[in-house]
Amino acid sequence: MNTNKTVSIIMGTYNGAEYIREQLDSILSQTYPLKEIIIQDDGSTDDTVAICTSYAEKFPIIHFSRNASNLGFNQNFKSAAMKATGDFVAFSDQDDVWFPTKIEKQVAAIGNHDICFSTHLRGADREHTHLVNPQYSLEALLFCGFAGHTMLLRREFIQTSEYWLPNIMYDWSLAICAQLHGGIVMVDEPLNWHRTNLASACHEELKQAGKKVDARPTYQPYLYGIANYRRLQQQPNWQMLYTYIYEHTREPKFALAHRMSYYMLHHNLLALFCLCFLCLKHGDKIYYSKHQRGLMAKIRAFCYPLIFSYNNIQYNRQS
Repeated sequence: MNTNKTVSIIMGTYNGAEYIREQLDSILSQTYPLKEIIIQDDGSTDDTVAICTSYAEKFPIIHFSRNASNLGFNQNFKSAAMKATGDFVAFSDQDDVWFPTKIEKQVAAIGNHDICFSTHLRGADREHTHLVNPQYSLEALLFCGFAGHTMLLRREFIQTSEYWLPNIMYDWSLAICAQLHGGIVMVDEPLNWHRTNLASACHEELKQAGKKVDARPTYQPYLYGIANYRRLQQQPNWQMLYTYIYEHTREPKFALAHRMSYYMLHHNLLALFCLCFLCLKHGDKIYYSKHQRGLMAKIRAFCYPLIFSYNNIQYNRQS
């Protein structure tokens, strides 16, 4: 194993006392040597601070600090990432579990790309998990990103402020910008378990927005999809994001993403139909459930912009 490259781990914490010991232990058990673990707390009121302080006292590579005020997890991760000194940087949630070779395999795979990520397991416990294997083409990233906790990134990339698009989820923003610049590579193997935790920051955002965190939509996206989609188009963050993508995809190699972002910036039904048609035509690189086949898969691919809009709160963010 070549260990010439150094790695920084960034963990943002907020009331994570229930699971954080297990996550820290899994990070400290990595087969690849770590340069530093930067933990930045965003105003916890439980035992998170005490637990992190005790780990920092025991392990010199852990550097723990607290924010003077609550930043929100987007800004918390960004400000912590700017402190990293390793060649590569990996994000960590506070309630996951990393498998021992996660960092070793990602360092070996990243090459000259800006991001290396992996598939992961998701579930409430280790005995009841399913594999998450997302699309990561630029066209797929127009609709949603992939999990930050699966990412290993180049430090010079992650510390470029432009790539942290305002009011967009940090991992989604970084993934889009990586595809526009140095690219992304995937390790096609689950390297961590993402715990389904109803107290997590993402679930809290859904609850605060009045969304059902355990909703299993059936007919709803098809019935309400156009109205939801048109509502999202009115959001300033929508306009900012797709204008950015449209303006940065003028090269021929980005032609499909350029055309799709053009349609997403236009509010008429013809533009929506053209977008849906492109999702059907290029479903193998856009539709999230890439292994589905048959007529229903084609219907879902065509309706993907409507499905993606259902319960979507990505554009509501103010930080």
